[in-house]
Amino acid sequence: MSIVKFSDEIYMRNLIIFLAGITILSSSLFAIEAGETTPATPDKILGSGRLSSEEMALFLVTENQYVDYDFAGEFAELYIKEAAAEGVNHDVAFSQMCVETNFLNFDKAVTMDTNNFGGIGAAGKERPGESFSSILLGVRAQIQHLKAYATSSPLVQECVDPRYFNVRYGSAPTVYELSGRWSVDTAYGEKLKTAMQDIYLMAFTTGASGKLITAAPNTFFLPLTQKRLGGL
Repeated sequence: MSIVKFSDEIYMRNLIIFLAGITILSSSLFAIEAGETTPATPDKILGSGRLSSEEMALFLVTENQYVDYDFAGEFAELYIKEAAAEGVNHDVAFSQMCVETNFLNFDKAVTMDTNNFGGIGAAGKERPGESFSSILLGVRAQIQHLKAYATSSPLVQECVDPRYFNVRYGSAPTVYELSGRWSVDTAYGEKLKTAMQDIYLMAFTTGASGKLITAAPNTFFLPLTQKRLGGL
């Protein structure tokens, strides 16, 4: 699995997905104006997420049309699996990745080759932070670092986060408390919440029956056949 960018084929196919996402978003906005609501986004880092891999993938390729949709789905599934292993809410972790990498545009401190999706140890272009040998280990390290801030409970999987033991365990059980800890940005927690709210807005709407339904059917997505450049 690798992040494939700058392909005209991917761009055009994802453009279709992007336009569908805009349509879904517009429908969600109309629903809100009509008095309907999306689920509340979580504050706590620990817990179970509500988003499916398809919903997270749609959001990601809507924000970055150069990301392969097949990759986005596998990537999102990786967040669900790794977060569940440690009891971390995958909605929180995936939203943090969106903030730290600017939706995999990598135009901030972290670079694509480091697989550092949580910006661990990053402090500007001159200090991109930690580097991980695979996408899997990069996601796992981010999840473990989140868990360290959220609780003093030990890790389930072998530690791959080089900064895990530098954290005061349980010092930030909510996303708001990551401000000034994970990042020096005092509004960091608010940015994570905003990212989650944007994903929820696209993913969910409330039907007439009051039951939660997904805004996009899974059968919509076109399969992408772009060649993969590597493995996990």
